Amino acid sequence: MKKIVFLIIIVIISSSLFAQETTVEQRYLSTSIEIAIATELAAAETREQKLIALDTIEQMVNDGKIKQDDIQINNVLTSLAGEGTFIVVREGTRKVNDFPEVRTRAAKVLGELGGEKSKNTLIDITTKEYEPMVLSQTVFALGIIGLNDNNESLLAIARVLEANSRRAPLPDDNLAIAALLAIEKIAAKNNGFPSEPDPRFLYRAIIEVQQGNYSTNVRKWAENLIQKLRQY
Repeated sequence: MKKIVFLIIIVIISSSLFAQETTVEQRYLSTSIEIAIATELAAAETREQKLIALDTIEQMVNDGKIKQDDIQINNVLTSLAGEGTFIVVREGTRKVNDFPEVRTRAAKVLGELGGEKSKNTLIDITTKEYEPMVLSQTVFALGIIGLNDNNESLLAIARVLEANSRRAPLPDDNLAIAALLAIEKIAAKNNGFPSEPDPRFLYRAIIEVQQGNYSTNVRKWAENLIQKLRQY
């Protein structure tokens, strides 16, 4: 009787392990298929298909199916983040792939994915992007990631903030708030910021907001941020 019970236990354990292995294989296969579908949709011509690709990728990120250093996903997100800026498709002289909504969502997903590759892509976006909506999401995503070796993220955000303060006819309040929030997040995550490069560039950008043609709330936000940064 004892031998029979022992054998039953072995069978149950073996079956359980086999089922677990099968589940892992199925999950891997499922993720590979999802990535392949997202890649195809991202390469499609329409804005709607690209947004579906981003829905798919964002869900995989939220489900923990994608690693930060996944080269294929990073390449897809970089491509989507550059629709109309890094990557331009024309029919004659007309640009046909200028999709700010796609670039905004791609920046958001890059922030959720995180990691060094995402951070580098977001910094690149700040040098080529012109839409305040996209830039707002881009700098905010840098704040979420929080990586800031040699002040590289803060330098990028400060450049965006300064350019926005000088925007004609008026600066964009939402972009300023997103940048100020990102600065605060990065400082909090890193317990301040490196002394090199000289961080005066950061204070200059914030003071320009404080004294700029922004709403009262935005100028007050900038003033409060300066006080917070002085605590580090």
